[in-house]
Amino acid sequence: MFNIAIDGFSGSGKSTLTKELAKKLGFRVLDTGAIFRCMACGYSKMGLGEPTEKNIVNFLKKAKVEVKFDENGQRVLFNGEDVTPYIRATEEIGLLASKLSAFPKVREKYLEIAKKFAEENDCIMEGRDIGTVVMPDADVKIFLTADEKVRAKRRWKELYEKDKTAKYEDVLKIMKERDDCDVNKTCGRLMPTEESIIVDNSDMTFAQTVDYCYDLITKKLDLSKKVNVAIDGYVCSGKSTIAKLLAKKLGFKVFDTGAIYRGIACAFDYMHLDENKIDEKYIEKFAKQINIEIDFVDGLQHVKVNGIDHTQFIRTERISALSAKIAPFTCIRDKVLKIQREFAKNNNLVMEGRDIGSHVLPNADFKFFCTADENVRAKRRFEQQKAMGKDVTFANVLKELKERDYRDVHREHGAIVMTDDAIMLDTTNQNAEQSVDYCIEQMKKRGFRG
Repeated sequence: MFNIAIDGFSGSGKSTLTKELAKKLGFRVLDTGAIFRCMACGYSKMGLGEPTEKNIVNFLKKAKVEVKFDENGQRVLFNGEDVTPYIRATEEIGLLASKLSAFPKVREKYLEIAKKFAEENDCIMEGRDIGTVVMPDADVKIFLTADEKVRAKRRWKELYEKDKTAKYEDVLKIMKERDDCDVNKTCGRLMPTEESIIVDNSDMTFAQTVDYCYDLITKKLDLSKKVNVAIDGYVCSGKSTIAKLLAKKLGFKVFDTGAIYRGIACAFDYMHLDENKIDEKYIEKFAKQINIEIDFVDGLQHVKVNGIDHTQFIRTERISALSAKIAPFTCIRDKVLKIQREFAKNNNLVMEGRDIGSHVLPNADFKFFCTADENVRAKRRFEQQKAMGKDVTFANVLKELKERDYRDVHREHGAIVMTDDAIMLDTTNQNAEQSVDYCIEQMKKRGFRG
């Protein structure tokens, strides 16, 4: 995994910079400051007074801190209550968070969350000791700073938007106290490492700071080119499950091509078009009327057509059947192909299907071809359908699977084919986790660093 550490003084813009860089790089973010501020909110609510070793021990016995992610990003919960809206509402919470973070027991709780996150994700983490303690082996370390008066003015403007009584002098005073506390604390002290790149943004705009740091990171990690993984294979060979698990382990996005076709079918329905009139000209006219967008919310792919999110409706039998009728038309396939390739150009991703490595992403960095004994695949499909309450026999499922294999191999568009540079992945005698481990092992043998 790639880890980027951003440390620096309060008001230097670390949090906003980190979020923007994460978007541009496709990395994940853990807002470490939010964890301490969450604890500060909880400590303040408990009314335990000035932090002391004794008070901290009592506090931690009763404290449960959770980090969750939803469509709005990271949320922090204290004893089950979402305190995210309050953690940056006042400077006092920030100062208390700084005091609490100096206690070893508090930091142990925080480090447990932060280190696990770094191990499992390509991530950017910001704070005051990320490069020194949390991620000492981070691939890139940035130390962000600015003149204290410039930082105080930035923070004052933020507070003034919420509270017109906020005074610059008070903010500057608290910031000086905060700086002194952060630099001189015995545990988790704010300081650059020998590897840190010092970035002083006193005279930079936010956009300039983002561009400067982005260039530093991409040059050092050589991230200008995105990594694409293509997974093709037979039905019930496990390719969909493997793609999702592999993407999760790598911190990549998984692109669901079928969802695009289903989203298009939803748009066809939404526009009240006539299914009985489907022919080449009718679909060509329809294709010219639709604009497709792909977005990811909390790691889940969403399909929007003409600005309408159809994601929640794409898994119905009606849409599945309609999608099968629309998908074969060249104008639709070309439209989807353009989306697939454009998305691959701009994202680290895993894409699965029948012809991803052979047609959609012929230049994919890594290609896997999933297969398994047909009886094993038939058994998987049989068990799936029985679990759904369908009255099926194994013999019929096996017959249908053989017919499906024949169609997939001989279809005019999107035929199953294993390319010369693909890695065979036989899932007959291994589960999805074992298959994913095998994929990562093979990728590393071929130069993947992650």
